[in-house]
Amino acid sequence: MTRAYFLLAWSLILLCGPAMAAETRPAAAQPAPPPCTLTVADTMEKVFRDEPSSRPRADRLVIETARNEVEGIQLVVAPPGKEDLRGLTVDVTPLQRITDEQSPRAATRGLEAAKIPALNVNWNLVGYVQTEQPNYPVRKVGWWPDPLLSDRRFDVKAGQVQPVWVNVRVPADAPAGTYRGNVVVRLPDGQSYSVPLEVRVWDFAIPKQQHLETCFPLRPGEFQQFYKLKKLPIEMYEQWMDFCLAHRISINLCDWPDFNRDMERLVARQLDGGGSAFCLAYAWFTQGKPEDRQKHNAEITGQIKRVYDRAKGRGWIPRAYICCHDEIGKEQFTFAHELYGDLKKAMPDLRLMQTFYKDDPIPALDDVLDIWAPVTARYRPAEFQAQQAKGDGVWWYVCCGPGKPFANLMIEWPAVDHRVLLWQSWKYHVDGFLYWGLNVWRDNMKGDRRWPEVPWNPATFRNDAGKAHNGDGQLIYPGPDRTPLSSIRLENLRDGIEDYDYFWLLRDAVAQLKKRDAAKHLALIAEAEKALAVDEAVVKDMTHFTDDPKTLRRARAALADLIQRAQAALQSSRGIP
Repeated sequence: MTRAYFLLAWSLILLCGPAMAAETRPAAAQPAPPPCTLTVADTMEKVFRDEPSSRPRADRLVIETARNEVEGIQLVVAPPGKEDLRGLTVDVTPLQRITDEQSPRAATRGLEAAKIPALNVNWNLVGYVQTEQPNYPVRKVGWWPDPLLSDRRFDVKAGQVQPVWVNVRVPADAPAGTYRGNVVVRLPDGQSYSVPLEVRVWDFAIPKQQHLETCFPLRPGEFQQFYKLKKLPIEMYEQWMDFCLAHRISINLCDWPDFNRDMERLVARQLDGGGSAFCLAYAWFTQGKPEDRQKHNAEITGQIKRVYDRAKGRGWIPRAYICCHDEIGKEQFTFAHELYGDLKKAMPDLRLMQTFYKDDPIPALDDVLDIWAPVTARYRPAEFQAQQAKGDGVWWYVCCGPGKPFANLMIEWPAVDHRVLLWQSWKYHVDGFLYWGLNVWRDNMKGDRRWPEVPWNPATFRNDAGKAHNGDGQLIYPGPDRTPLSSIRLENLRDGIEDYDYFWLLRDAVAQLKKRDAAKHLALIAEAEKALAVDEAVVKDMTHFTDDPKTLRRARAALADLIQRAQAALQSSRGIP
């Protein structure tokens, strides 16, 4: 009886003991919610500050890139509850290379000590501009992300998010491999949240020399008026030129008011900085009386001939071109031919570039033009590839058009569109990209106050009905201390130009393989040539292309893999280990 009672009592303890203990034990404290929520977004995503999203939690930030390339990612900060976040800032650490080669040989080569300095890891706050109803359908009118503001302390209102744009510029001599560091979000109360940043560096470098020719006006008068300068210092203009070169864009140097005096200084700086080409002059015809046209054409030809002779003496003419009269139609072909014919007689090796969007100028101007630059919607592959077969160049451009379904650079277009433009350029064998303005700020200089003291007006070109095109001609914003600020659109355009050089590197490696050891690498060559035609999942044609950043990134990673394999095969064929 005693034994039975003991077993019954023990069974009750086993069954009820935990519950009984739970009743007497104090309740465990619930963990406090974190003071900020961190998620991650691709740079080809425009993050609206007041829209919910299912972005993944920022357990780590991963960037894949070549050497001598800039690539980025967005860290999105949000309050977890109903309280605003105030006084936040961000720090970045150097990136240390993590190597699997733990041998003395690896240490001797310095691989284990390789770093990407913290100075090469930059962050900017994504800013917002308020749009008005434009001349085209949009998903939203209101606050759109675009300017990349200087790094500083920032606040985030409850119910909103704040993207932080993180760029990594990989040195040209960085060893390939995986680099790790941290992006640290700091709160004013001393709390901090560290997010691992992993940069995977592929074993090739983007060349310093740009292979896509670019033609982008950077207007000195806009600087002078916005910053209220009596005279624009050339050193300031050069600082902005260097900023454009860092974004792989060559500006129209002849916009500088003292270009005749400073040509050698500016051209040398642009070409030495990797610039693809330079505009020697503009050539605009007149439509007056025959004698007036003849006088005008002689003056223009003489002016250009004087700077031409100086450029020719420096060996620069193969990289020079003339911007001819803008967007001409058939009613102007006769006047254009008169001027362009005079220019070609005086300077036969100087390239003349013509933009157009409607009538076909080839029959009337074929004997006097060297570069044909249609708006992208006007491009016809058979027509312009025939001109290339004859030795002409083909560029193209966007501006206030074309509208959707074409890619363009307006603020409301998806960010992936800005980058896809350059994949389309490669697919259709286009040699150059032209855009009508980087700093068209004319609607932001009314009165004495300037942005950011007053809201930014993104509306630039307006049609006859007064409808705006938001961001057209505005890829750079005027920053503090007369410094440039980038935009989401400019960053994606730069990334697309770098992607263009991926294709160039692969084509170059394949061409060399064919010359050296084609029979041994037939499969690799075939795989590379298929990739060089551009994956239809990314670009099928001018109006059908991906809207998914992941699709483009997969295709880019496949290009990188092919470049590495092709370059390794070349080294092997040369006997290089």
